[in-house]
Amino acid sequence: MKITVLGAGSWGATLAALLVENGHDVTLWEFDKKRADDLQSRKIKPFNAGVDLPEKLAVTNKLDSFKIAEGILFAVPSQFMRSTCGLLKSNGISLDGKLIMSATKGIENNTLLRMSEVIDEIFPGTYGNIAALSGPSHAEEVCRKMPTVVTSASKDIKTAEMCRELFMNEYFRVYNQTDIIGVETGAALKNVFAIASGIVDGLKYGDNTKAAIVSRGLKEFARVVVALGGKEDTVYGLSGVGDLMVTCFSKHSRNRSVGQAVGEGKSVEEAERSLGMVAEGVKNAVSAYEIGKKLKVEVPIINEVYAVLFEGKNPLNAVNTLMTRDPKHE
Repeated sequence: MKITVLGAGSWGATLAALLVENGHDVTLWEFDKKRADDLQSRKIKPFNAGVDLPEKLAVTNKLDSFKIAEGILFAVPSQFMRSTCGLLKSNGISLDGKLIMSATKGIENNTLLRMSEVIDEIFPGTYGNIAALSGPSHAEEVCRKMPTVVTSASKDIKTAEMCRELFMNEYFRVYNQTDIIGVETGAALKNVFAIASGIVDGLKYGDNTKAAIVSRGLKEFARVVVALGGKEDTVYGLSGVGDLMVTCFSKHSRNRSVGQAVGEGKSVEEAERSLGMVAEGVKNAVSAYEIGKKLKVEVPIINEVYAVLFEGKNPLNAVNTLMTRDPKHE
């Protein structure tokens, strides 16, 4: 299949390389022309992974490939999903008849829309043809062909299965399902709990504390998914607890790293600057907080992460607030 991947960050580049390895004709699109030209000429993976991009992978800043692509994979940061879709549409690019896939994890701040909903708003009528790819899958490990398992979700099961077939190989296994609401919501919320987990690391707390963040975070996670119309079962799958665990515990997790820096006393701006890459959880903390308010869902950990990141609350005080809440049944 002819596939165009939008976004030459670590995840987009890794998935593009995987698709090339699976025998597909892939073009990787990068917004910045200078960066696109550099990647095309040197074929060096855009992060410190020690694995180069395949020679057959074309990297470009031009939009020509979209017109002949049979499949489109979005892997841009969530805050750029709307502007990227707008750029395509303003240049006469149509998504009609194409397999549309999203590996972007996030919920838009102002609208509280999931990524498939943003795409559908710009390209009306596409929602049923969008597959969301999510699960515990750090690019640093996928590019080294470490066994990885994710899920493909779409309102239309055939679309989810088509996405699965494109990506499946001996080290990248894909399951499929139809709860795209639960899968996309999980993909966004897990980043917020990863920041909480990092804050715990920064405060030099131990395994007990982090396990509490993960298990109670999963409860908040489930409340939000169900309130939005998703299935609770999805929360206990790859895009839920699987992704939550890997991003809360892994040394590769950008969001955990940002949280750790904040826990150690850095400002959010300093933490993001030192990371040098996009940490989706900072933006998603705003969306998660607003969703909790809008739907009147009890999300105490999300609320405290928001207070630390955006209201200047001391992380120690945030932990104290959580620990001294009124007693409850589990």
